[in-house]
Amino acid sequence: MMRQYITGLLLFIAAAVLSACGSPEDKTLSNIETIEGETIPALTETLQNLIDFESEQSGLFNESIADESLDNFKNDQSELYNNLNERTELANSLEEIETDLKSAAEDFKSYDVDDSSELNEEMLTNLSDTSAGLAESLQAVRSGYQDIKNSEISFFESLAADGADYTVMTEGIAAVNEQHEQISEHYTQINEQLAEIRSYGNTVKQALGEETDGETASLEETNTENSGADSKAETAYIVDGETSSIVPADEHTDAKAVLLTIDDAPDQNAVDMAKTLKNLDVPAIFFVNGMFIESEEGQSMLKEIHDLGFEIGNHTYNHFNMQELTPEDVRLEIADTSDLIEEAIGERPRFFRAPFGVNSEASIKVAEEENMTVMNWTYGFDWEPDYQESSALADIMVNTEMLSDGANLLMHDRSWTAEALPDIVTGIQDKGYSFIDPALISSEGGVTE
Repeated sequence: MMRQYITGLLLFIAAAVLSACGSPEDKTLSNIETIEGETIPALTETLQNLIDFESEQSGLFNESIADESLDNFKNDQSELYNNLNERTELANSLEEIETDLKSAAEDFKSYDVDDSSELNEEMLTNLSDTSAGLAESLQAVRSGYQDIKNSEISFFESLAADGADYTVMTEGIAAVNEQHEQISEHYTQINEQLAEIRSYGNTVKQALGEETDGETASLEETNTENSGADSKAETAYIVDGETSSIVPADEHTDAKAVLLTIDDAPDQNAVDMAKTLKNLDVPAIFFVNGMFIESEEGQSMLKEIHDLGFEIGNHTYNHFNMQELTPEDVRLEIADTSDLIEEAIGERPRFFRAPFGVNSEASIKVAEEENMTVMNWTYGFDWEPDYQESSALADIMVNTEMLSDGANLLMHDRSWTAEALPDIVTGIQDKGYSFIDPALISSEGGVTE
């Protein structure tokens, strides 16, 4: 019995020694396969879960701020706090992945390829440096989420305190958003590093005559590969072709929500309006006129609005009535504006709004060819003389009978609208409404005639 045990032990040791003494080619391939097959999938799943929790927190915050008692901010057992704690735990779980990547980086660095005819030092240095860099990015995300937790708790407590006012809310949101933006920068860097690891891994595989893999999933791609429930969340609303109201795609989607849209951007006030909405954590569509973004300054302003996280829509080049133009001119008005938008932000718009809400057969056709959903609006007042003053405008936008589930609110790039915007947002939230993220609006539906 003892002899069998010793024999088994010797075989185990021999196998371990042989494994440790494997060729640098085999060890490099094994390391790459572990990273691509285990480490990266675990990483992208964890980060995507964090992003999903962020989206959930935004909705919870809007619901909580609409409750005059602010109970959720006072109760550390509320869903707000639970979400915050779950995000922190997820972020902390990245440490194990971070350790694996550091270990892989050291392994790549330790392999001796002097006698290899296929591998060279540069290949392994690239893999080592990128793995180590990715580990550093994860460490930054973990640290950033701890800062976010402290900041959000402080913010929630300040809202629940006696004497909390609008200034406390906006300053708190701005502080929290600043930290979230830093996390977003890390996510961008991580996506780049994932692509680099795949590229360097494929270089090694090609050198060794192995089959290369497809693209390593980015965070955004991982999101689209999730369950059917997540896919539904990406098309939670559609545009009603008759009324231009925004209606839920199914019974699971929040119906008590409205859409904010801002036309004639970016003229004099759009960037400031975008910053205000960003601080309030409220999404919107900025419908753009091509004439405002032909200059370098206009392109820069549009990029700033887009970089703040806002959807960009097409509002034609010159703001002409579509029914008064030839089909050729309609095409130029719309297509040229989409070209300028793409030049500024790197993507073509998904939504089209005709000036004055007046479409033509040609404008509908061109928008369809450009894969844009056509929408008008359900109400707006800021062009009327009686409402070209901030307090009057805020009052009518919040208290009109037209404020209802799925309302599509029209505003413009105007100074009085920019001034009224905070009161409009908080007034609508006080009535129990949340704001629809345009990213959740399906490309189906919309005005068709």
